Amino acid sequence: MESYPYILIILPGLMGLRGNVFGALCSRLSTAFYLGSSLPSFRDDYVYKNFFFSIWASTLPIFLLILIGLLKIRDFEGFLSSLQISIASSALIGLLLSLVSILIVVMSFKRSIDPDSISGPLITSIADIVTIPSIVVFIIIFEAGWIHPFFLASIVLLVISIYFSRGKELKRIKKEVLSIITSLAVLQSITGSLLHEFSEIIYLSIFLSFAYPSIIDTLGNYGCIIVARTSTRLNLGEIEKGDLKGLIDDLKAILPTSILIFPFISLVPVYLSYLTLGNFFFKPIAISIFFASFVFLIFLVILVAFYLAVALHCLKIDPDNGGIPLITTIADLLGTAYTVAIAFFFIS
Repeated sequence: MESYPYILIILPGLMGLRGNVFGALCSRLSTAFYLGSSLPSFRDDYVYKNFFFSIWASTLPIFLLILIGLLKIRDFEGFLSSLQISIASSALIGLLLSLVSILIVVMSFKRSIDPDSISGPLITSIADIVTIPSIVVFIIIFEAGWIHPFFLASIVLLVISIYFSRGKELKRIKKEVLSIITSLAVLQSITGSLLHEFSEIIYLSIFLSFAYPSIIDTLGNYGCIIVARTSTRLNLGEIEKGDLKGLIDDLKAILPTSILIFPFISLVPVYLSYLTLGNFFFKPIAISIFFASFVFLIFLVILVAFYLAVALHCLKIDPDNGGIPLITTIADLLGTAYTVAIAFFFIS
């Protein structure tokens, strides 16, 4: 991938972008099903229009990210090749992720499982898993000289998606989602370069270089759950802006799960660092500090997510549209700053 510097520049924004778009899609559908304004079926007008909207909404900001890369690299030939690869990958994988998002929400809702508790973390994790492999696959297709049919198919898919997502009922959604995810995608591309600046410090603490992806994903998942649950309650009128009952209930139910998750964030990276590099890091005091600070950070993300959803609701912005993109970006920033701080502590 080093031969495609544009891809490296847009990759952080692309990964965050997909999770944001499809996490917001899950949250919107869950709220609509609970309100009874839409039926949990692909035949429902609101559902299928959101399906098509999410395909092109996850692709459109890539044009802006690529242009930012052009200003930095100034290689027009590389710009054209990376544009074809990224658009083809985003549109065609967006079709898959949009379908999977709807299936997750519909199936969980029909089985009396709260979609707000599982759909956001699940689809953002799936999006993270498929993003890099899909880019690699389309790089291979490009180098084999077969990219043009896929690029043409992606353009046709985008045109069809724009056409079938027309309607007044999505006007507000389009305005809020596109404005927020585009600005956040640019921000994430900037934070990607900031992470690169501190990468050597993180790598010096080999254990944290393995733990970092799990840290930011876990924080983002907790934030997604809280925003989605709070948004549904606000739309149902179950909580008012000054009511802390919902927050307290979520803290009681969700915060203790961090104790169960922590071994996967700490012990697994310890084992991986030992397995790959022969470096065994296990200092009880350091791990204890890592555990206490990690639980506190999750507590902080839950607080931010709850009040973020309430604030957006008070500003007449649907938290289903803006809450998840905002909280995942905030979680990435907090997680990165936290990892750098812990790395400084471990190597000092």
